[in-house]
Amino acid sequence: MRESKLTEESKPADKKRVHPVAIAGPAVAIGAALFAVFISTSNKDKDAAPAETAATAKGADPLVSAQFAPETPQPPVPAAPSANAITHESEELAFSLDLPSEADAGPIVAKLRKEAEDAYATRLKEARDLHAEAKADGHAAIAWEYQVSWSALARSGEFVSLVGTLYEFSGGAHGMTSTDTRLANIKTGAETDFPSMLRMGKTVSPALVIAACEAVKKAKMERIQSATVFDEPIVCAGPNANVKLEDGHIALAPSTVEGKFGGIYVYFDQYAVGSYAEGPYQIVIQHDVFAEDLKPEFKALFAGAAPDLPEI
Repeated sequence: MRESKLTEESKPADKKRVHPVAIAGPAVAIGAALFAVFISTSNKDKDAAPAETAATAKGADPLVSAQFAPETPQPPVPAAPSANAITHESEELAFSLDLPSEADAGPIVAKLRKEAEDAYATRLKEARDLHAEAKADGHAAIAWEYQVSWSALARSGEFVSLVGTLYEFSGGAHGMTSTDTRLANIKTGAETDFPSMLRMGKTVSPALVIAACEAVKKAKMERIQSATVFDEPIVCAGPNANVKLEDGHIALAPSTVEGKFGGIYVYFDQYAVGSYAEGPYQIVIQHDVFAEDLKPEFKALFAGAAPDLPEI
């Protein structure tokens, strides 16, 4: 499963200085998951204009739904800063960090703050070194940007689920927006993950794998009218599978029942299942799909239904 952090470096081969940001037992029947996901299988020109908007697909499926970003990815719109917001601005680098309160998320907040501030110190040194080189060569220097924002998505029992977004620009044609997720004990700050809640550990059930893959197919058809990944037909299982949960970031989702998790959100960043121009794909999988896969001690954490993904 992908265990990336907002402060780690990861970049596509054709981009420079991109530092993106952090799956899932005996299963419910594959057929049940397939029945819960309805998807068109026709392929059209991937450059054609979308025939439907996200609103037309919203709520179409009782178990699995997909929400998608605009076709042209844009930097995140800054939200109103919270009491935990931190900003540093200089000629070389503009930095912002926003965190939930410890009352909402617990001790994990202090860890996230240190990670982000350590990353800021590293980026600032890099930016200053390159700016100094540019000026020495008589070239104009471009100011970098580094924005980190974390929010608490949901709480159930002693667990809090968080999602973070990173936007970074260090020159080039565009910046990059990436996602990270965390699951922590609200009292101790100790981290765990969704796969650890499953009866077979890091092995996810076929039902969950297929539900996620079919949801991506559906989102692809809505956005680009083609169920493909980099021009290759989507394959959900086997050695040639090209939509994998480990390529996404999983967060436990809020629920229509207060104080419970309703399912999971899976965030696929740019390049994970498509080109940069397609933007990220974000899907919702209801807990019914994996309820039988949960270890007994975690079953009571889930109830109700997960709502559509919030804007992050």
